[in-house]
Amino acid sequence: MNPKLKSYLFPGLLAVLVLGIAGYLVVQSLGSGSSLPVVQAAPDFELTNADGRQIKAGDNAGKVVLMEFMFTSCPDICPVTTYKMVQLQEQLKQQGTFGDKVQFVAVTFDPERDTPETLQKYAERMGMDMSGWHVLRGEEAATKELAAKYGVNVVNMGEGQFVHNVTSLQLIDAKQQIRRVYEMGDGMDNEEVLKDISSLLDE
Repeated sequence: MNPKLKSYLFPGLLAVLVLGIAGYLVVQSLGSGSSLPVVQAAPDFELTNADGRQIKAGDNAGKVVLMEFMFTSCPDICPVTTYKMVQLQEQLKQQGTFGDKVQFVAVTFDPERDTPETLQKYAERMGMDMSGWHVLRGEEAATKELAAKYGVNVVNMGEGQFVHNVTSLQLIDAKQQIRRVYEMGDGMDNEEVLKDISSLLDE
């Protein structure tokens, strides 16, 4: 091949190749619907709702789930997280997805103090719309074991106080896979969480 002709053709072919690869990557990203990786399968559970109903993890299949581990006598991180979840609740209600396509779950570490009545009062005080919330309790030892399966370590400090990971907020997809783990309390970014929920709804 003529060297001059080759010098003209090679950059053009390279440009076509680069554009082709870029186009493929764009199509792949659009087709995936979400860039959130799978952290792990969400462990199964069977716990009791504040109204006395038995709730299994599988009951949430087909919905995107935002799940917190908490206790109602927590002085700071837990109520701040629940408050921020309630803010998300209102945004999702405006979108028409809360309760229908998105489920919120709160699991207490402290079943001794967090009786069904206490959980119901907490839900009312925090403004939790129970049409889209499961507020759950179980035996303390079993709940501690369940939390550990979700990557949350819990220590009972006595007198109604618990120490646990700040990263105790889980985003679970419709196939019951954990896709994101968030920081609770003041470090929780509602815009980020809402964006991730929307991403999973588009999958």
